[in-house]
Amino acid sequence: MKTNQFDLKARIKQSLDALHLFQKAEHAPELLTLAAYVSFVDIEFAASFEKLSKAKVKEELQKFLHHSDLKFVHHLLSDKVEEVEFSILTRTFIEASSAYDNQQAYGKALAHELPTLLSNEFYYEFFTSNENLANLVLAIIDSQPIKRFYDGACGIGLVASQLNAEEYYLRDINQLPIAIAEVIFKLAGKKLNCQLQDSLTENELSNEVDLVVTTPPFGERINPNAIKTTPYLRQLFKAMPTNASDSAWIQQALYQLNDTGRAFIQVPSGWLFRGGYDLALRTELLENDWIDTIILLPKGFMQHTKIETVLLVLNKGAKQHDGIKMIDISDHVKQRTVLRPILSEESIKHIASVFHGQDDPDICKIVTVDEIRSKDMNLSFNKYFINEIEVTRFDLAKEKAKLEMLEQEYQAAKVKLNQLLSQI
Repeated sequence: MKTNQFDLKARIKQSLDALHLFQKAEHAPELLTLAAYVSFVDIEFAASFEKLSKAKVKEELQKFLHHSDLKFVHHLLSDKVEEVEFSILTRTFIEASSAYDNQQAYGKALAHELPTLLSNEFYYEFFTSNENLANLVLAIIDSQPIKRFYDGACGIGLVASQLNAEEYYLRDINQLPIAIAEVIFKLAGKKLNCQLQDSLTENELSNEVDLVVTTPPFGERINPNAIKTTPYLRQLFKAMPTNASDSAWIQQALYQLNDTGRAFIQVPSGWLFRGGYDLALRTELLENDWIDTIILLPKGFMQHTKIETVLLVLNKGAKQHDGIKMIDISDHVKQRTVLRPILSEESIKHIASVFHGQDDPDICKIVTVDEIRSKDMNLSFNKYFINEIEVTRFDLAKEKAKLEMLEQEYQAAKVKLNQLLSQI
């Protein structure tokens, strides 16, 4: 057995630096993923790029991808491949493969490192889930069996790729992230059902999913025609406004779940207290006992926005507590850089243990639905986490005595000063 001392992530970064791709971040993900895929599938073909011109490389890649068993991998190939020395990337992966005992071990290692590298280093809007969210959700779920997993705004499938499920259903409206996700699953040796589609209007898995984990886009408007023609968007209420996309994604996740399914949805914290349709949906969820837990995440938890977010956990099955568990982890952040707040491994373990029942009154409270009703269905954390302020009782007589003493000292000092001045 080989002793693997190969730093895969560091080596990949070196190759990107060599090509100056960090300065062209919009091109790096597809080139990097394409090189990883080609080198994994056919190492001899990947090695042949050392002797080919840039124009010839693209031509050969087109032929190769034409015979691929992946549906979207061709989206990784663009004219940008002619602007770089593609062989530098393939050389990196060829070198990496020799450091592992077999192709399977190498593929799994690559499938683990590649998505976290892409999501952390390149701030693409469609990379949605980041390593923070992935690590937190994975710690909470732990080794619980999962039959069907679903993410309707999957990005590159970072969370899904780290889970062990029997079936994976990933959907996204953007071509490039779906293509990257497909490659990552190929590397991991996992079967993937992926589709390029608008998940708010196309849903074929209703009531069949065990687990949903998703970070949908924030603040998007819904097509009015979609509201009229999509049954689940009219399932709870008749008049969904076009600006209620946060609620729409929550309903979309709920629609996928079976009778015991759970959903982890990252949404803006504003959804907790907004009125109108959001209030109506909160009420429906609370009255049906579908909200299990709400985790208030640190600001900057998502790399491309400073919007405060929460992780909303829906549960259609039996809960371990009466009411809504509210966990405030807004201060559980360790700053690696200004732009990259991260949760430490210790914090993640603690948060997961609190989620599963460990007592920690400093960050966790269980709030009853009756209490929430008394606050007009407002789930804002400042309604339930009140900072205690120590108040010192004001003693009027004591303070008056201090003032009189100071006045006496002042008069005495004044007399002494006048005496000194008269001697000048």
